[in-house]
Amino acid sequence: MLSKEFTINSQYGFHLRPAQVMVEKMTPFESEVKMKKEDGTEADAKSLLGLMSLGLNDGQTVRIDINGNDELEAMEVVEELFRTNFGE
Repeated sequence: MLSKEFTINSQYGFHLRPAQVMVEKMTPFESEVKMKKEDGTEADAKSLLGLMSLGLNDGQTVRIDINGNDELEAMEVVEELFRTNFGE
């Protein structure tokens, strides 16, 4: 299992568009991908509704946990998404 922390960097928070991009990029992977808030609340990163239910704001830190056969490749994609601010 891989885990890494990231910070939301958007004045609009983690809104519909970045959540949609996350779901689109994570769905092809076999690994389980979870996004967790600091308070322990978590969501499946392949679920748009789940991600939106987290209500993440600008500056919040989240932890991404990935577990499965293709976890390394999935984490590389997650790192790129956060590095490029989900293409915004």
